[in-house]
Amino acid sequence: MSKQNNPLKGIFNTSRFGLFVITAGITAAGSLGLPETSIFSLLPSNLLTAIDSSGEVIASEKLHVLLTIIPGFMLAPFIAFFGMSAIFGITLGHLVIATTSKVGAIDLLSPLFTFLGLFFIRQYKNPGNIIGPLIFVLLTSLWLSYVGISVTGFNMLPVMLLTLITQFGVVAVGYVLYLLAKQLKIFK
Repeated sequence: MSKQNNPLKGIFNTSRFGLFVITAGITAAGSLGLPETSIFSLLPSNLLTAIDSSGEVIASEKLHVLLTIIPGFMLAPFIAFFGMSAIFGITLGHLVIATTSKVGAIDLLSPLFTFLGLFFIRQYKNPGNIIGPLIFVLLTSLWLSYVGISVTGFNMLPVMLLTLITQFGVVAVGYVLYLLAKQLKIFK
């Protein structure tokens, strides 16, 4: 095919495809290849007791699976650097993870909310702007809370608090790495 007849010229190039593949791979392999780590194993027991005094929510196996930390979400703040290629990559990686979910078929809709949240990060990509990552955290936390409540039937407050802590923690680590990379001018 000649360069004049290529409809993807300028849109699809090797570096963008590379970013897509790398972000999809990190998201999927980081979650499927590493041991599952739930927020329950990281938070101190007195904080968990304060959130859920009955212990019913914390004992739920489905909620443990739902609140598994997705390492690929640490890449979310880097959307400001990587653009739409990374958005599609992280979303595809999340779709791969969702196909293996023990929560059920409802988890297959989760990548849609991931995509929307990542899109907001891209829209609010001004340097040091934390609005995009916060919208991502809120959007994905609301969705995960809905899934958790619909699957387990637990009260909304403890489930919402735990999903917010999980998503905020992962994105906060990514945001610190993003600020560090920006300060060191790694991606310039």
